Amino acid sequence: MSRIFSAAGIVLLLLTGVLVFRFFYDASHKKAPPPPATPVSAVTVTLADVPVYIDALATVVPTRSITVITQVNGILSSVDFVEGQHVRRGQVIARIDSRSLEAQLEQAKGTLAHDRAALANAKLDLARYRVLIKAGSITQQTLDTQVATVAMDEGTVQSDAGNVANLAVQVGYCTITSPVDGVVGLRLVDPGNYVSSTSTTGIAVITALEPATLVYAVPEDYLGEIHQAMGRGAVPVYAYDRNKKTLLATGKLLALDNQVDTTTGTVKVKAIFEHGGDVLFPNQFVNARMQADTLEQVPVVPTAAIQHGAAGDFVFVVGAGNKVALRNVKAGPATGDDTAILDHGLKAGERVVTDGADKLDNGSVVKVVSAGTR
Repeated sequence: MSRIFSAAGIVLLLLTGVLVFRFFYDASHKKAPPPPATPVSAVTVTLADVPVYIDALATVVPTRSITVITQVNGILSSVDFVEGQHVRRGQVIARIDSRSLEAQLEQAKGTLAHDRAALANAKLDLARYRVLIKAGSITQQTLDTQVATVAMDEGTVQSDAGNVANLAVQVGYCTITSPVDGVVGLRLVDPGNYVSSTSTTGIAVITALEPATLVYAVPEDYLGEIHQAMGRGAVPVYAYDRNKKTLLATGKLLALDNQVDTTTGTVKVKAIFEHGGDVLFPNQFVNARMQADTLEQVPVVPTAAIQHGAAGDFVFVVGAGNKVALRNVKAGPATGDDTAILDHGLKAGERVVTDGADKLDNGSVVKVVSAGTR
């Protein structure tokens, strides 16, 4: 009887061991539940024309900036402009006391009239002498002397006429006019001061605001692109404010400098703006954006979709089963909030993750909670 109980106990222990082993074996080999899908935002890739810009810090340079200096010496009798005033070419801006020069001009005119009368009388005498020489009443020497007298009187009259013309010009210089259309700056001399033609200060500075030009430097590496752009036609140039947000004016490339600055490795560029108006102020710093090319119908994605890693730029592409695939791409030029993808890295219609990419790995399952198109 005891043997029967002993065998039963052994069997019970064996069954208990098998059940315990099976429990722990099943527990260790039980599959873990799949991780929950990561919520992300995704955008569909589209094709678009993307302009290629070359950006640089530029200085506004007026086409003409003129320091108005008197051409005669004298007392500045009046200043006929308001500081900061727009003036037209030929508009009177200042006057010099011209009374002394006007008196000299009248005196010169009198001398001219006197010498003209003397010349006329000498010519009459010469005509009479030519008649008398034929009758033998005068000598040849007398006739020759009279011919010389007429020639000298003619020279005197010509000199007098030049003196009158010169004094007339000097009197005209007493009325100073603007040589260009532009804006006159601050007054440099007050009325009542003696001004001289040797002064370098001048009376005022007049600056032509239109057209305006921008001068800026670009790296020499862009020379090939710029020459190609110039070969295709006019190259647009845009002037933005210091924050690169407000477009001030639109112009075009005017010229390239003829040499590269070896100390900086850059070349100077000049752009012209026909209608800069008051938004492009002389010596102002602005941001120049020159459109060197246009990439036609290339894939475009939000810049936020592009991630950066040790192997370069990449994006997460949402595929079948809402699984994402890490794909390396080559980012191109950006315009606004979008960036072009080069080398056929993406295709139109594919979806890329724009928000939540920091939680993803290659093959992660996602749940698109916000979707859009470009």
